[in-house]
Amino acid sequence: MTRVKISGLTTANNVKHAASYGAWACGFVLSESPRRVSVAQAAELTPLCGDSLAVAVVTTEEPAWIAGAVAEGGFGAVQLSAVTGGPSVAAVRAAAQNRGLRPLVIAAAETEGTDKADLVLLDARTPAAYNGAGRRLDWKALAAANLPRERLVLAGGLLPSNVDGAIKLVRPFAVDVSSGIERSPGVKDSRLMRAFFGVVAGADISRGAAW
Repeated sequence: MTRVKISGLTTANNVKHAASYGAWACGFVLSESPRRVSVAQAAELTPLCGDSLAVAVVTTEEPAWIAGAVAEGGFGAVQLSAVTGGPSVAAVRAAAQNRGLRPLVIAAAETEGTDKADLVLLDARTPAAYNGAGRRLDWKALAAANLPRERLVLAGGLLPSNVDGAIKLVRPFAVDVSSGIERSPGVKDSRLMRAFFGVVAGADISRGAAW
């Protein structure tokens, strides 16, 4: 079963829709971004996630700040998206443990200590953005690479029209969508969101997996 993470959530309705459609995870960007929410805003949204995992998406913040945000915002996971200039997996884990927290850690592939993360994020980037840029990776190249597929979260340029092919080629643990289901940055289109979930379910069925 391919899980779905909806990233860059900013509104209560969008969070409720993501949870109702069966999102594995809901991502809230706490770093500079058109989709940024404050920790206080996130704390109002994360209770709406239901059974979905609430993920704090960060970049170059200090580990102690990240741990504080995880605690205050009610997050069950943290995503380290900076690649360069950001904290290591070990530093974030240590800061969280100092607060008695053990969040699931998703780390961009080039993050220091990614092998110690729970999951590895593969995302396309531009010089002006850490994520959410809407650019896709070379899925055929990823399909041929020796990757820990049971730990991969695939992002970058995913749409209802192409996620089927991405799943069949890369076979990730989860797919992560943000701009591909938006009307504007941070505002998701519920119809596109629902369509995305439907295509993911269909891709799994065609591979012989139970949704």
